[in-house]
This record gives sequence, C-alpha cells and structure tokens, in this order.
Amino acid sequence: MRKFHLFISLCLLSALTASAQLEWKSIGYATVVDGWITPGYVDDNGKQIDPNTCPFEVAVEESIDCPGMYKLVNPFGGKDFHLSEFNLDGTACDIIIDARDYTFVIIQPQYCGFTDADDSQPSGQYPYYISDMGTYMYNMGQQREVINVLKCAATRAGNTIYIPQPTMGTTCDHAIKAWDPSYPAIITLPDGFEADAANWDVIGTATLADGWILPGWDDDNGNSLVPEEHPVACEVAMNQDNPNLIAIISPFRNPDYELYTENLSASNVRIVFDVTDPEFVTMQPQFSGFIARRDNDIMPFFITDGGTYLLANGRTREQVIAGGHNATYVDNVITIPSPLWGTAIDDTGKIWNNYKASVITIGQGGKHDIAVDYNEGEVHFFNLQGVEITNPQHGQIYIRRSGSTATKVRF
Repeated sequence: MRKFHLFISLCLLSALTASAQLEWKSIGYATVVDGWITPGYVDDNGKQIDPNTCPFEVAVEESIDCPGMYKLVNPFGGKDFHLSEFNLDGTACDIIIDARDYTFVIIQPQYCGFTDADDSQPSGQYPYYISDMGTYMYNMGQQREVINVLKCAATRAGNTIYIPQPTMGTTCDHAIKAWDPSYPAIITLPDGFEADAANWDVIGTATLADGWILPGWDDDNGNSLVPEEHPVACEVAMNQDNPNLIAIISPFRNPDYELYTENLSASNVRIVFDVTDPEFVTMQPQFSGFIARRDNDIMPFFITDGGTYLLANGRTREQVIAGGHNATYVDNVITIPSPLWGTAIDDTGKIWNNYKASVITIGQGGKHDIAVDYNEGEVHFFNLQGVEITNPQHGQIYIRRSGSTATKVRF
C-alpha cells in the first residue's frame, strides 16, 4: 500500500479542550469505520481504500462525570488497525468524543497516535491530528442550526456516532483537510443497557410524576411545570438476583415526556430503587438519562432521593423519617418526597425551590400490580407476567405473594 496524497484544504481548528481530569469506566468495545486515515491509502491495484471494507474494534470508556463523553482507547496505535504496519509512532493515544448532545457531537482537534512517512513534509513524517467539519465550524463561531442545515454536524443515533465530514492535519491548528473523495467516519458503541438486560425482567408498566427535572422548567405562561399534571409512562423491571430492586426504564426518553425535546441524551437507562424496606426506600445517585442545554452549558442530570442522601451524609434513619424525607413503597406506589438532583454523580444535593415529590405508580402487567387483598399468610404464585398460577411447576420461576409481601422464587 501507499499513501494517497490528495487533500481538500478547509480551515483552522481550535485546540482540544477535553478535560484530562475526568474519571472513566470501561463499557466494552466499539466498532470503528475510519474516515480519517484509511481513505488516504490505496490497495494493490491503486484503488482508494473504502473504510467500510475494513472496520475494526477498539476498547471504549465513558466518563463517569459526564455521561455521553467517550474515550476510544488507542484506536490507531493498536495492532487491530489495519494500517498499523505504516505507523511510525508507538505511543498509545486515546481519542475523546463528546456525544452528550446527540444532535451535535463534538470532536475537538487531537493527535490520534498515527504518524506515517510523507516526503512532502519537512520532517518526512505526517502526524495525524483529527477532528470533524461540524466542530471546526462551531469553533469558528458558526451557529449550530446553520451547521446542521449544511449537514456538517456529527450526530448520534442510538449507539451509532456518524461523522459525515472527518478532517485531519499535521497539527491541532491545521486539522482542516479532507480526502477527495471523502468517507464518513462511523463509531458504533457497545450497548451496555442491552448487555445488562439479562439481569432484569420487565414486569409491567408505571406512571412517573417527575419531581427531579420538570419543576426546573416553565410552561408558556412562565409557571413552573407541575409533575402530576404531566405524567409519563415507562416500563418497570425487577432484578433477577434481588427482587427488591425495582427499576423504571428510560422515562425521560418517552416522546410523551413533557421535556422530551429538551433531552439531548440518546442513552437508555434503568433508574433503580431498593424497596427492601417499604418504609425507607433507597435510591443511590445515578444518571437519569436526561441531558439538557441551559445557558450554553450541557447539564447531565444525576438523581437520588433526600433520605438516601441524608443517610450518606451522617443523618440517622430516625432523623430522616422525622423530617419526612424518607421515600416509601405503599400499595404499588413509590413516593420520593425530596427528589434531589445534580450535574455530577457525587454532587446530587440540589432541589428545586418549588419542588414536588416524584411519584412512581406501578400499573398493570407485573408482580407489583397484583391485588393485595389476600389474607396475611395466604400464599399465591404468579408468573412473571402477573398471571396467577394454581399449580406451580418444580424448577420454574414465580412471584410468591404472601399477604402484602412479594418475592421472586424458584419453585
């Protein structure tokens, strides 16, 4: 193979601004179709290589602090990259991609870890700094709406990040070139939500009155949105290993959610509650699946409840209950009297001035909506769809209900 030296000159780009202080977690492997380097090479027949014919896998991490911010771990410096034999640089180099806003993905100019021989350069080498046209235009002051209309913005749909116009150059300030013809770069992220699905059983549906996010927005008359006036439906799941863990699934991605059009996140989530003690339900700080742009800041919403927060900060159970901050689970309803939020997982102590309780009413279709008018001590069995089984079979999984207590068992 040899390098295909034909560029379209574009413009200047700003320096990489991704923070090196973020904490990251591994989420598996992504598949990369490389539109930055591969189109610059030809095959043995002198034909430009189509990157769609040579995708490769790379480890990927997601920021704990900023969900939707991803790190591709040394994608072009590893041996899985099909042009690795031409790489003169053995330095491991990660790529940061800000996909928090799925309508406008940002790839700031950054060195990608790939350098090849190039006689046209004074150094005899061509180090690849990469970015994308949408980011360049945004850094130069162009409005996002214009960039979107021109179809220059990188976007995310589900697990796929699509970069229509990848750019590159020999420095951050000159990552302004594209191949002719050019190819898009495509990054397919792992679906951690689906990977964990085997540990959860969908047991029905619920209605959420959202006190975490809605009260922070006003209606057309300037009045704060009232959660009970804008309920949203979602699925409910139960953890297979611990039936006392209940999750509502991606309520803020439901198109019927009042702030659906404000949500920049493309991530599915399970918002988990521990109902072991119905008088003191706990909810560990967790990402809500909602990201908003407010005052030009991108705000991921992490949520918890006041009782869990106060316990973690030194209050006793009795003090929390006395203050009325404990979440409860009564008659298929989880009530969060003090819905707390924040923009980082370790900073969820905020509450709206005009806050209302978050209320999850578990509806038809699963164990938690089975009628509770049985006598205490009388045992009934149900399948995972909520249908009562009069003759349970050995080895099968059922919901065992005695009075008001339901547990998942293998008969």
